[in-house]
Amino acid sequence: MPGDAPGYTCGMGVLGKLSHSVSLRGLPGRAVVVAVAAGACLALGPAARPSPVVAATPAPAINAPSAILIDRLTGRTLYGRDIHHDRPMASCTKIMTALLVIQRSRSLGRTIVAPESVRYSSGIGLEPGDRITIKQALLALVLKSANDAGLTLAAAVGGGETGFVALMNRKAHVLGLRDTHFTNATGSVRDSRHHSSVYDLARLSRFAMRNARFRDLVKRREAVVRWGPGHKRSVRANNLLLHWDWADGVKCGFTPIAGYCLVGSGRPGLRPLITATLHSADREQDALDHVALMEWGSSLYAEKALVSTGEEVAAVPVKGGGEVRVAAGSTLTAVVRSAAPVRRSLDLPARFTAAPAAGTPVGWATYRADGAPLGKVRLVVAAADPAEAAAATTP
Repeated sequence: MPGDAPGYTCGMGVLGKLSHSVSLRGLPGRAVVVAVAAGACLALGPAARPSPVVAATPAPAINAPSAILIDRLTGRTLYGRDIHHDRPMASCTKIMTALLVIQRSRSLGRTIVAPESVRYSSGIGLEPGDRITIKQALLALVLKSANDAGLTLAAAVGGGETGFVALMNRKAHVLGLRDTHFTNATGSVRDSRHHSSVYDLARLSRFAMRNARFRDLVKRREAVVRWGPGHKRSVRANNLLLHWDWADGVKCGFTPIAGYCLVGSGRPGLRPLITATLHSADREQDALDHVALMEWGSSLYAEKALVSTGEEVAAVPVKGGGEVRVAAGSTLTAVVRSAAPVRRSLDLPARFTAAPAAGTPVGWATYRADGAPLGKVRLVVAAADPAEAAAATTP
């Protein structure tokens, strides 16, 4: 792949293949009560290492020795194979490079200067002293996988590649990427100390995809990079996954030692997902494996009605006797992993001193699944049941 090692390019032959009831009695003050709809529920912290989800439909056969599929919203691992194995990651290194540059640059329109080290690097043909904007260098870095653009960005942001690599490792530590260590900014240098895992690459990409400028960069399939006076070059993304219209990133790579590497992002169904593979033997099959994982992962989700308007969810006691029934003030639907238990927490008074009128807002119900919020609805005093109201007024 250009930018991974001189002389290696990304084949595009795959293009011909691409088709394809909580009771609150007795609780003092105001309380939050949690109800689990079914089974145990696990909230995943940022450093948690969850086991892959067990699905009713078997996952597709994947060729890569290391592979992972995660939910981009919750971070939950949906599929994993050898997910913590340290492997060289070739130009998938540039995911961290691009993210750091974007985070540390107030303006992507700032002009930077190519350092002396670009003289020995592959890429778009930058020469020492050439002037290029950060935005144009990022386009070359991500789409062309240009090492000369990577070295130029590293010099501008980190004072040089050594300083920039220190920033990369510091960021990896902050993000809890325990399988990852960087020794260069491009992934092109053969070094056994430069490695990551599919688990860490997926987590890094999930974090990076929260950044709008990063998302805008990695979803592009082609661009024209301009620099200097009068220099320009057309570049095309080597990420074959982008040939599916639901895909939106992120980066591929290749060296003879690392094999074919790919981190993908997309939303073929109801949920955005992230995939990562390392050390694949064939770029085209690798892309198809990502598609298969994405489509299988999408089948794990469905849109569910969590609560309907008027549905009673609790009964709150009234001081002196009796109770007030509380109902949802609106309907809430959400996309949920079909096998995930839904947690409901109710924020209501422990008791009323007097019964409020029907329709009075009295609290909130919040719904979560897989450790992520699904939404909340206003809780109101339920309308009196006509039969009960008639019985209460009969002499």
